[in-house]
Amino acid sequence: MTTRIKEDSHSPLAPILRIDLLDSLHALNADYLELLIRELNGNVCAGQLQFLPSRLHPPLGQLKAEHRLRISRAPYALYSLRFEDTRFWQRACRPLDAPLDVRYSPACGTSLQGPFCETALIEAWQTARAFPLAARLMYAMSESVRQPFAAMPFWQVRRLAADHPSLLMPRWPTKASYWADLVTFAIANDAVRLTAVQLLGTQLIARELATSQFCTAPKHAIA
Repeated sequence: MTTRIKEDSHSPLAPILRIDLLDSLHALNADYLELLIRELNGNVCAGQLQFLPSRLHPPLGQLKAEHRLRISRAPYALYSLRFEDTRFWQRACRPLDAPLDVRYSPACGTSLQGPFCETALIEAWQTARAFPLAARLMYAMSESVRQPFAAMPFWQVRRLAADHPSLLMPRWPTKASYWADLVTFAIANDAVRLTAVQLLGTQLIARELATSQFCTAPKHAIA
């Protein structure tokens, strides 16, 4: 007996990476690139630039607004919020019973890094709550991280940026060739090679997710 699976070709699946999600992400990517350039122009050594090799600083300084827009159109965040660190997030997402003045106390400092980190965390939190698969692709957020993160109350998400100032950093900072190629091909307006480098990022995300799944799987599942 043959089993037939009927498929409704007139009901296409909705895209995982919706246009509105990508627009918000691209805007944050562009802002992050501008944050790097602001630090470069202000000689801020202890900010985000400390994670990138010094030889990348001069090319970064050559990025104009149009170049930043080209780089920012990657289908993932160009900044890291350490979602690959499952242990950190499982600790950070534990319920807290904090008093009101702790929940809503303003963040200290004049650096733009803190407010940007808070905005990026809120955007990632909203994505994790409403679009689980998109969070996986855009932030390399495994399900073992997404579930407790999405369950956090809004005030606790805001507190994370203040309590963990080192949370924000460039994506894949040790892969200097990745960042160098992004900058070089954006300035040269080489769309083909720039797209190839951006697609390399999706492979790196896939590897991070696979590693995270292996590390957090039960022992009987690893065997």
